[in-house]
Amino acid sequence: MRRVFLLSSLFLIVLVSLCITRPSTTPSSPPNEASKVVSFLNEARENLNKCNTTLKAPLNPQSDPAYLNMSILNETVLKLNGELYEYVVLGVQDVNFSGEVLFKGYRIIWNTPKNLTTTGGQRIEFRIHKGSSVVESFVYWYIPFQLDSYCVSIYAKTLGLSEEKITFIFIHIEGKDLWMVLAKK
Repeated sequence: MRRVFLLSSLFLIVLVSLCITRPSTTPSSPPNEASKVVSFLNEARENLNKCNTTLKAPLNPQSDPAYLNMSILNETVLKLNGELYEYVVLGVQDVNFSGEVLFKGYRIIWNTPKNLTTTGGQRIEFRIHKGSSVVESFVYWYIPFQLDSYCVSIYAKTLGLSEEKITFIFIHIEGKDLWMVLAKK
């Protein structure tokens, strides 16, 4: 009886140790949007620090480098110049030239009616809806060869809406983009 108990105990110990040391078969979760934004901003800052060649200018003339100092606090809130902002990411790394998102009670829709340049540039129309009405719109020109002439290109467009002021940020580095919208919290 004692021998059977020892053998079964030994068998259980071996079985448990195999289960504990067995590698997990569950797939790792993809990085969340906030970590992608942090990674992008870090890469943009590094790019700006190391880029000082005669072929490229560090920043395009309209760039506001303050946006590279955004601290992402979570999936919806960031800190910039000591102020808290709610944000939504329209695209990070590879962006789409059309899409739709809800933000602060507004529906933001963007699309490209057609390619209007011979250089692969895109005319992207942004429309901001409140209910069924368009309350604001603007056009963003995405022209790759102009963007790649600079280490970092940052374009910001602020819209004063009836209840809110929102800012669209477009940041480009070496073939990657970050498009987002900010509003004070």
